[in-house]
Amino acid sequence: MQKRIYNTKALIEGSLITALTVVIMLISIYVPIFSIVANFILPVPITILYIKQNYKVTLISIIASGILISILYNPIASLSLVVLIGLTGMTLGYCIKNKKKFGTTMIFLAISVALGMIFYFIVYIMLMSKGGIYGFVNEMVENFRQSMDLSKSMYEKAGVSGSQLASMESMINIFTPEYIMRLIPAGIVIVSFVSSYLNYITARAILVKLKYEVNDIKPLNQWYMNTRLGTLIGAILLIGILFDRKNMAVGQYIVTSSELILQLIFLIDGLALTTYYLMKKFKMSKKITAIVIVLTALSSLSLFYILAGFIDMIFDFRKLDPYRKLKK
Repeated sequence: MQKRIYNTKALIEGSLITALTVVIMLISIYVPIFSIVANFILPVPITILYIKQNYKVTLISIIASGILISILYNPIASLSLVVLIGLTGMTLGYCIKNKKKFGTTMIFLAISVALGMIFYFIVYIMLMSKGGIYGFVNEMVENFRQSMDLSKSMYEKAGVSGSQLASMESMINIFTPEYIMRLIPAGIVIVSFVSSYLNYITARAILVKLKYEVNDIKPLNQWYMNTRLGTLIGAILLIGILFDRKNMAVGQYIVTSSELILQLIFLIDGLALTTYYLMKKFKMSKKITAIVIVLTALSSLSLFYILAGFIDMIFDFRKLDPYRKLKK
């Protein structure tokens, strides 16, 4: 009897979540302004279903939602739902249900988002672009160059100086299909973590109001990069340099992406370190600290933050690295 009640409850909840997911998905499709917000709201119903039920019920609900979307709209939209949003929602539900730490949740979410993005874009490019990934990127670069050339001609008519136009021209020349291709691995990693963070913020805000227990978001002044992660990315960078010296094409991809990821990680660590000292040592308020950080991070002082992050990784000024604590 209890099993029958459980199956009925799972069926009802699964059906409700399926209907809700389809409605939100259709709104995001037909109301483009809402689509950005919807991308972060869509995984939440799936997360709730996973917390209340299990992965089997959740997976069936995701597949059912995908089938309905493919009937009502198109198969590509259903593919994005099943793979990207479904995977994100299930991963977040698993982490919350099993009380994973904030950092662990971010890593799991980033991996799931990255896998979903890779799968979705590969299928999308195969269906929409005859030239494959390179042809797709080349088309994007050509469109970008055309828009920049149009802007340049408008600036020339407006009387902009030749030196400013020359700097604009040099910026345009940087963006080649080969350069963009080398940025793709780093882009996937960065976008995955940013998307995971925004997904977590959105989901937590909704779940807390629904009386679910969700771990707090770690404040910026407690963010750090442990030496193991830094050493790993540094080793990958060295491998890329060795490959590049042997004229292996993959070397350029590894070097460009690992350099960008390292710089971003050091920048975030440097910002976190500065935030810590401004708030803890100089007793600045959160608002004043936020203004100082934003204004300086968007200036040439960002190089200072990158250097500060690198030094903090070595010396661990805030004593946050658990691996160093274990050694002691």
